[in-house]
Amino acid sequence: MLDQLFRPEGIAVVGASANPAKAGYVALRNMREKNYPGKVYPVNPKEKEILGYPCYPSLQAVEGHVDMVVLIMPSRLIYSTMDDLDARMEEKGDVKVIVCAAADYAETKTPEGIDRQKRLMDGAKRYGIRVVGPNCIGVIDNRSLVDTTFVDTGVPFEAFGEPTGIAFLSQSGALACSVLMEGAARVVPVLYNKFISIGNMADVDFVDLLEYLEEDETTKVIGLYMEGYHDGKKLAETFRRLTKKKPVVVLKVGRSDLGSAAANSHTGSMAGSDRVYDAMFRQSGVVRVETIDELIDTLQAFDRLPVPRGNNLFLYTQAGGPGIYCTDAIAAWPALHMPVVSEETKEKLRACELPMSNICQPEGYADITASASPKNHVDGLKVVLEDDNVDGVVFITVVPTFLPQKELAEALVAVEKSFPEGKRKPVYYCVMAGAYTKEARAIMEQNGLCTFNTPDKAVLAAKNLCRYGAYLREREA
Repeated sequence: MLDQLFRPEGIAVVGASANPAKAGYVALRNMREKNYPGKVYPVNPKEKEILGYPCYPSLQAVEGHVDMVVLIMPSRLIYSTMDDLDARMEEKGDVKVIVCAAADYAETKTPEGIDRQKRLMDGAKRYGIRVVGPNCIGVIDNRSLVDTTFVDTGVPFEAFGEPTGIAFLSQSGALACSVLMEGAARVVPVLYNKFISIGNMADVDFVDLLEYLEEDETTKVIGLYMEGYHDGKKLAETFRRLTKKKPVVVLKVGRSDLGSAAANSHTGSMAGSDRVYDAMFRQSGVVRVETIDELIDTLQAFDRLPVPRGNNLFLYTQAGGPGIYCTDAIAAWPALHMPVVSEETKEKLRACELPMSNICQPEGYADITASASPKNHVDGLKVVLEDDNVDGVVFITVVPTFLPQKELAEALVAVEKSFPEGKRKPVYYCVMAGAYTKEARAIMEQNGLCTFNTPDKAVLAAKNLCRYGAYLREREA
């Protein structure tokens, strides 16, 4: 039944508004701008039309087929709305899923909020309707073009490219908004495959969605923002099964006692012992991250890069200072190793780089100097990638004004494409710095490469892919 959550044929929006400042307007506008191909039915008794969609005075009055109902009206209206739904279901019985975007339900722990959520769930259970929320921002499927959220990323939809293989689940609507907006603000905007805010999890929860995404062929990697879950055993079993097929990346909050208390007051989630969650994540092959930036970086890396076969990470840099900075970042993670490459590789590097270059002092490190040309950059990178002791490369370049960045970007794309799919190794491209290198990074990312703006971010992504790769190897042993 969760198919209707991502591929509904008809969506009724209760609380639709003609006021651009209202959530009920933005949700309609999002679907209009994406050219959602299904039917959209705004429910608003005071309006005749909104954004070209004819309005209806009630759910019962909608003549067409409705798979999904989006509740975006004030929570105090839930009683009359559910009475309206009862009347529709008795007559047509077509609704399969409700997305309840409004807050002020059981998460408030007030008798009124608890009673409102009970009315919502009693009505839904009567007809076997699945409920997402309440206290959420809804769902996005950028392949079917469903978008029930009221989030404005500030980026026109046509500015995005093809959908990624990233699915993201969040207990927090506000953090989900941030992840959407941060992704949209990147050099090449991140278009999530699926994006679900689940709020209070009165019905549909993490396990339901993880099980769905486990079988979803368009989902390559799954990200979660988590405050807590009521059945740790069930969640761990789901993770263990799922991570054999695709990576899972989690930003879990509530590490401190204060954070745990805040999570409980936010969505009503009992965060539980952070040590228990941390151990469960490690044992289940889940990659835990610390920040929103690390979350998005890691999801993009898993989406674009092959999982490394080992933890040997070569550092290939065009600038000394950033290279030293990156060396410290690698050394901070005991699981990462800077490899000893073959003498043949070292000779090839000396032959294709400038005489003042530093080749493998220390081992696993090459500084090709600021005078390196695009040819120096790419020839040496290819040599390093061909060494059997190298599992991945952090590539750093600080693009000076005399280095043609478009030429460099196109040459790096050609290097990547020269390796057949089964022979590719992950390269974490750190192209510094700022808006000046936007052109180069855009060319690279549009061709499937993974770029970063600082070395430490590249290393964190590399560490997380190596951690997942080691877990898979342990499972196979």
